[in-house]
Amino acid sequence: MQPLYVAIVWHMHQPYYRDLRTGDIPLPWVRLHAAKDYLHMAEVLARHPQVHLTINMVPSLVEQMLDWAENREMDILAQVAEMDTWNDDHRRFMLSLCFSISWDKIIRRYPRYAELLNRRPAALATPSAFTDADYRDLVTWFNLAWTDPNWLERDPVLAALVAKGRDYTVDDVRAVHAKQREIAGRVLPLYRQLVRAGQLEVSVSPYFHPILPLLIDTDCARRPSPGLPLPEPAFRAPEDVAAQLALAVESHTAHFGAPPRGLWPSEGAVSPEILPFVRAAGFTWLATGETILARSLGNNLDRDSNGLLTNPRALYQPYRVMAGSELGPHIVFRDQELADRIGFLYQHLPGVQSAEDMIYRLLEIRRRINDPSSPYLVSIILDGENCWEHFEHNGDAFLNTFYGELERRPELQAVSVGEFIEGRRPAATLARLATGSWIGGDLTTWIGDPEHEKAWDALRRAREHLASRATPAGSHPGGQSGTPRPDQLAVARHALHAAEGSDWFWWYSHRNSSDQDALFDRLFRHALARVYESLGDEPPAWLSEPIQQAAQASDHRPATGYITPTLSASPYPGEAWARAASLRPAAASTGTMQRAAGIIERLFVGHDPARLFLRLDLRESVDGFDTLIYLGDASPQPANQRVDAHFPDPDDAPRELIAHWLIRRDAGQAASFLYRADGRAGWRAEGPLLAAVGERSFEASVSLETLGYSLNHEIRVYVVLARDGQVSAALPERKMATLRLPKFSTKP
Repeated sequence: MQPLYVAIVWHMHQPYYRDLRTGDIPLPWVRLHAAKDYLHMAEVLARHPQVHLTINMVPSLVEQMLDWAENREMDILAQVAEMDTWNDDHRRFMLSLCFSISWDKIIRRYPRYAELLNRRPAALATPSAFTDADYRDLVTWFNLAWTDPNWLERDPVLAALVAKGRDYTVDDVRAVHAKQREIAGRVLPLYRQLVRAGQLEVSVSPYFHPILPLLIDTDCARRPSPGLPLPEPAFRAPEDVAAQLALAVESHTAHFGAPPRGLWPSEGAVSPEILPFVRAAGFTWLATGETILARSLGNNLDRDSNGLLTNPRALYQPYRVMAGSELGPHIVFRDQELADRIGFLYQHLPGVQSAEDMIYRLLEIRRRINDPSSPYLVSIILDGENCWEHFEHNGDAFLNTFYGELERRPELQAVSVGEFIEGRRPAATLARLATGSWIGGDLTTWIGDPEHEKAWDALRRAREHLASRATPAGSHPGGQSGTPRPDQLAVARHALHAAEGSDWFWWYSHRNSSDQDALFDRLFRHALARVYESLGDEPPAWLSEPIQQAAQASDHRPATGYITPTLSASPYPGEAWARAASLRPAAASTGTMQRAAGIIERLFVGHDPARLFLRLDLRESVDGFDTLIYLGDASPQPANQRVDAHFPDPDDAPRELIAHWLIRRDAGQAASFLYRADGRAGWRAEGPLLAAVGERSFEASVSLETLGYSLNHEIRVYVVLARDGQVSAALPERKMATLRLPKFSTKP
């Protein structure tokens, strides 16, 4: 029986942090991931020469990494860290970033860093609560913590700084920065060495990491999501797909001496229309998610209670599909379960145990395939940089055990994607390729929200302006007449391509939020403004207005105006709910990683002067659950303090639940009811309420007078989904959310 072939693809990507108007680099993550992850992943691989795998490097990341390594630029935090003195803005900036690493796994390992963490609340309230010596130690420890621990242990300079522990100087900070440059400078040479040895394949994504199907035509997003709100007119720029791929091939060839064979389309986003472009750019393979395969085949890929496929042969082989009149490149499909176990589950387990679990799963997959003659390929594709801070010793225990077991076991063979495809039997064929991404099989992470519509419209308008100015004698009102010089056009196209990157649209999504939402919004708009400025034209005034209208916490966006929606439970909320407050699960992405979705997508809480409106969006059928929405406030009325369903883990029960009202709809029932608390864990029915139920949405409305609420009232909300009396999901986790019902102006 043949071995089971295992293709591991570590995807390395960071947004394009350069502000194209100012030249500033506001965030340090390219520099820090280079110091902690990019070289580290190759050094671990080099210790296991029988393991072959693929690393996907986004070209715009390589560009930024080399600019740091070769001392052409410094991010703002590096500049601030090397200052002799600071003002309060500098101090707040350091406080906002320098605790951004695992508190329990890393910060608390070092006494001085842990001390500063314990004093952090006082410094956040009053920056002067930290002395300048505290800030110097903070920024130094942050840089040390973001450096591969193997280097901290074996490099004499870094080991001495760790041992010093406190009272760092400007020269100490500069010494850490110099080591970080050295580490970044070693990344590509080691990658090239491993490529020459046949152990590593380096694949690429489109240069600035755009979502290729949406560049071709944003209307394609309705294929997996009928009725999705989309920008009108649509954004259509198929020639930019060719440009982004050509730039990626050019960059990779310059760094590695040959064109790339493999493509990880940004976020695994594919459509039939991208295939001719991929083939024309010379790629022999690309990869996407298992949901795309299931939708392409028209069959479910069913898993058992252990998360293993019951019929694994379909997923674990390459496919080809027609690209125009010819067969397109090979396509491999990632195993979502295996990727999520590495990305999210294994960080909670000892590294050796996690590796043994992964090996068991691979061996079980081979047993279930049970084909003595044909080769099969399991594709494990995931982020290669963002999870390791939560693992033991930056992932060393897991990676070394996992790679060691792959070397030791003849039943398993770790290969790069390219080497498996070469010389193998012809791939299976697909009659069609579904449109979507690895996230949910659709494109709604990057399109469909009101902010998305504004961003795509801004991108379209900037692109049309560039096209009009690039034509002979092109002109624009308020700008210069005549065709711009070639160098001006090149700068404008570079800025436009940067603005096409997926990251800006990722952060405009209601699913994803960070403390830097406003910054990402500014970087996107500045890239578009640079399109105009490089042509000698004044950027339009609308580019100075934020697209993200309200700052968002990781799980809460406050209301921005009255709403009076018609209750319809339509598949997408649209503008009717755009000004409502919204709550998202803590499992929604607050960083650059996203996992397989949970049940609850979001809750909208809106109001007008007379009524409260609620909309709950799920990722599964509403009829599969009892829906319970608890409401409370600070009134002295009788309140109940427990949920009317059982939590499998009692520690998950909400703390300090104070509920005066319950909106309840039982699974499969047409009516929804309002209940009043009796203060003794019982509920008194007040009668049915206005509600609407869709396939995955539930909407309800009740008068503020009935609830005893008024404008500017502060309320608490807690949502529970239950099945057979047991809690399946809750929002928020373990506590009620506190919201205000602001009084807004009704003047036009």
